[in-house]
Amino acid sequence: MKYEDYDMIDFIQDEYFIRWVKDPDEQSEKFWKMWLAKHPGKREDIMHARNVIADFGYKYDPELTKDDYLEMFEGILKKGRPNSQEKQPPNLSILSWPLKVAAVVAIVLGSVFMVIRLQQIGNEQAYLPVLVNKTSPVGQKIITWLDDGTKVHLNAGSGIGYHEKFSDSARVVYLKGEAYFEVTRDTLRPFIVKTGKVKTTVLGTTFIVKAYPDESKIDVAVMEGMVKVENENALSTPFQHTITRNQMTSFYIDSQLAVKQAFDPDQVFAWTKGIIHFKAAGITEIIRTLERWYGVTFVVNRPLNQEKDFTITYENKPLQEILEGLSFTFDFEFEINDKVVTLN
Repeated sequence: MKYEDYDMIDFIQDEYFIRWVKDPDEQSEKFWKMWLAKHPGKREDIMHARNVIADFGYKYDPELTKDDYLEMFEGILKKGRPNSQEKQPPNLSILSWPLKVAAVVAIVLGSVFMVIRLQQIGNEQAYLPVLVNKTSPVGQKIITWLDDGTKVHLNAGSGIGYHEKFSDSARVVYLKGEAYFEVTRDTLRPFIVKTGKVKTTVLGTTFIVKAYPDESKIDVAVMEGMVKVENENALSTPFQHTITRNQMTSFYIDSQLAVKQAFDPDQVFAWTKGIIHFKAAGITEIIRTLERWYGVTFVVNRPLNQEKDFTITYENKPLQEILEGLSFTFDFEFEINDKVVTLN
């Protein structure tokens, strides 16, 4: 049966709908917003079902059929009519009292809150979590604050998505690129960073997650506190690391291996202080970093020595000066034309 043929009870029993209400992600948010825009007549059923699941922690009991639900709800309504002479449906006698009470509370209170919310935001719009996206373009770095007071430093070419108001159970952020998090402590709501392959969970700490899509590994490094790192993709080899101050987990995408190790904070956290730090870096890594840092594109017209590495620290240096130093090491000439760097 298609969603357009669903009623409120169908939505309550639908696994994908429940997952969207309980733990929405970018894909489900996009789907349900588009679906509601196409089927505005189903907005009231969606709101009723969403309130029952979200506001009251309602869970679908797979042992009950749709007929059981309908008979139970019909019995509740009939029992509330003063002039009704009909007896309670037989099926109600075999249902547990906690379930019947939960159903009454969920449906009646859910309906009341439905009316209140519709009055507040208008019949033409239903409540949906607002997904916020923050992007730091190449050549720039930005700082943003989340609803809970957490401070996020976004490195160049990075972005995060999150709900404008976090839920009562968790604070979930979706990351593409690299970010330094100063998380406000909240023992009741863990802070979760998802990259699509690795999930990092904390209560309150400072740490970095580096997950650029064009790189072969994902790094999670802790400056203060403690975090839990585990694979997010069910197809990956399962792992779970607990890392503390000056410890890092590196997840290698091709091999699906996770390595826990110590690291140099001056190197890993350098970018948060406006410092570029290369340690035994190859020319490919150097070019990729400079493209993000300065917002330029490199055009390489000659083969470069991939075996040679480079170790140096730059603090607030112009691109011209950095390229002059690199040209001696890797034996190339360069030309900067607006946002294009050509290596000859």
